[in-house]
Amino acid sequence: MKGKVLLLTKFRRPWNNGYFMARALEDMGWTAICLDTPSQLDQISHAIERRPVLAIATKADGMTVDMIQEIRSRGIPFVIWYPDPVPPDEHMVNMGRHSDFFFTMSQGRVLEYKAAGIERVAWLSEAFAPPFYPDTPLTPRDIMHYGSQVAFVGNLSTLPQYLARRQMLARVINAGFQLKWWGPRPSRKLKNLPFLFSRVCRSYGGEFVYHETYSKVARACKIFLSLDSYPDVRLSMSARIYIAVGCGAFYLCRRVEGIEEVLVPGREIEVFNDYDEMADKIRYYLEHEEDRRRIARAGRQRVLAEYTYEHRFASMFKTLREAGILGP
Repeated sequence: MKGKVLLLTKFRRPWNNGYFMARALEDMGWTAICLDTPSQLDQISHAIERRPVLAIATKADGMTVDMIQEIRSRGIPFVIWYPDPVPPDEHMVNMGRHSDFFFTMSQGRVLEYKAAGIERVAWLSEAFAPPFYPDTPLTPRDIMHYGSQVAFVGNLSTLPQYLARRQMLARVINAGFQLKWWGPRPSRKLKNLPFLFSRVCRSYGGEFVYHETYSKVARACKIFLSLDSYPDVRLSMSARIYIAVGCGAFYLCRRVEGIEEVLVPGREIEVFNDYDEMADKIRYYLEHEEDRRRIARAGRQRVLAEYTYEHRFASMFKTLREAGILGP
C-alpha cells in the first residue's frame, strides 16, 4: 500500500463524491480514512493517530483554522479540492490561506483566489467514477421509463439560481421536443404553485437519479442537456459533464469558455451559445442518429481515458510532489 489519505468531505448520501474519491484512492493502492463533514469532525484527532500522509477536504464544512493547524502540526499536509464554481466566499478563502495547497475546479477563479491571499492554488477539474455507473444493457422497460428525446438531470426548485434552467427547459418544450427531467421532487409549497402547474414541472421523470439510474437516463435519452452556471468563467464545468459523457450520453451544453480544451465540440460533445442555437442542434441531432452516436462514443472514450478520479488524483499528487508538499 502507498499510505493513508484522510478524506474530509460528504459521506452521508450514497451519491456524495466522498465515495468516488475513496474508491479511486483504494484502487490506486492507498488507504482512505473517511470522515463526513461536518458530522464526524470530532474524530479528527483519532484519525490523525492513524498517521495519514495527506489530508484532503472539499468544502471544509464545519472546519476551523484550529482543526487545520492540528492536522498540519503533525506533519500532515492539508489540501482543499473545492468542487464549486461560485465566487470565493470568506470561509473558503480563510481555509485556503491556512492550507498547503488549494485546488479549484474553476480555472477562471485561480487569479481570484490568489488575489484573496491563497498562495498555492491550481485548477483541477471534476471527474468521473466508472465503478458507480454500470453500463448494463437497457431493458425495454428501462427505455420506456428513462428514455426521451431530451433529458435534464438536476435541481429545478424555485430558487433564483435555477431560473435559467427552467427557462431553458421551457424553450425545449415550446420547440416541440419531448423532455424528461430528473432530480429532487418539486416541493408542494404554496409559493411553488406556478411552477408545479407548468409544462416543465409536468415533464418530471418521477425520481432522483444517481449511479445506475443516472447511467440509464444518460444512455436511454437521445440528447442529454446541460446548463453550467458560470459560462464566462473559464473551465468551470460541473461534474455533470464528466458523469453524463462518461456514461455514454450525447451531451449538449451551453458553451463554457475553454471547454474545447477538455472535450471537443462537434467531436466529443456539442455546445450552443443561445436557445435558438440549442433548438437547432437538438433538431439536427435527433435527425442524424449516426452523428449523435459517433460523438457520444468518442466523448465516453475520452472521459474514460483522461477524466476519472484516478486521473485527477494522479495530477494532484504530481502537483503536490513538484511543490515539495508530498513525498515520493
